[in-house]
Amino acid sequence: MFWRAETFTCLGKFFFVYSIPSEGHRNMALVIICGQPCSGKSTAAACLMKALEKTINMPVVLIDEPSLNLDRNSAYQDMPREKNLRGMLRSAVDRAVSIDTIVIVDSLNNIKGYRYELWCLARAAGTHYCVLHCVADEAQCRAWNEDRRLKALPAYEDKIFNDLVRRFERPDGKNRWDSRLFELHLGKEDIHEDSQAIVEAVSFLTGNKNVGGSRNPQKLQPTIATQNPRTSETNSLYELDRATQEIVSIVVDAQAQGVGGLVRSVNLGEGLPIINLQRSVGLPELRRLRRTFLKLAGQSSLSGPPPPSDTKSAKRMFADYLNRELSANLL
Repeated sequence: MFWRAETFTCLGKFFFVYSIPSEGHRNMALVIICGQPCSGKSTAAACLMKALEKTINMPVVLIDEPSLNLDRNSAYQDMPREKNLRGMLRSAVDRAVSIDTIVIVDSLNNIKGYRYELWCLARAAGTHYCVLHCVADEAQCRAWNEDRRLKALPAYEDKIFNDLVRRFERPDGKNRWDSRLFELHLGKEDIHEDSQAIVEAVSFLTGNKNVGGSRNPQKLQPTIATQNPRTSETNSLYELDRATQEIVSIVVDAQAQGVGGLVRSVNLGEGLPIINLQRSVGLPELRRLRRTFLKLAGQSSLSGPPPPSDTKSAKRMFADYLNRELSANLL
């Protein structure tokens, strides 16, 4: 991928604009499955996953306790273990949310504060987000849990089941971290790919107006407060720091080696701009300009893609900045 960097000034300030070629429509999304224990969440997640895979040609990732090798009774035995479980799920979601991937989180997701944390991850990634709530009354969930136990399938211990039922915080579509909310009512209908809530969720995630009458989904917009640091951003700023230091050293050495007075130009090498000097520029001034440049680059990366990570592009940008600032100081 090639970055294009452009510069401009406004009210005497220097700005960077980074842009990349369009890569087409992105359908990344985060889907939160929530509900009481043994309310059909895993069945709903599997049906949603199959329906999505039939509808769109892109990866669909399922994250749940078994995928992390966690036993439900052990994981929910006490608060420290439950907190550790939520942390592991959150980390897995953070790693999985990416361009052109739909991530389904199949877990209790019973605490509204935790759903808010997952919503923040979606917002930081600039992705679509929705919640699928499996609605079932306590008696039905308890009967299903007992049936699983009789069949020697994974089931909750009674003490843990009762505690989870008591602490469940029902999602509310009025909350931004629970919106958009789809409700799958168990008892009124079986869980399958054609269930109304699943069809509507697929329609919402794919922007298919012909299915369920859903409107096109809006991606959450990341802000400085919610945006996660990016590895590429860290590497880019490191390259900028190193490249600018090299240019400062080259300019200082060129002036020190100048014979017969003022050095009018400094050659940085093939493919790079020549730095034009109309006067002697000392090391303190160069360091000040370098610090300002790095600060502007860091601020720009918060609201857009990170700066280019190759050294040559970084040197070119700093050289252009020096030429602009040094010529402006003569006016």
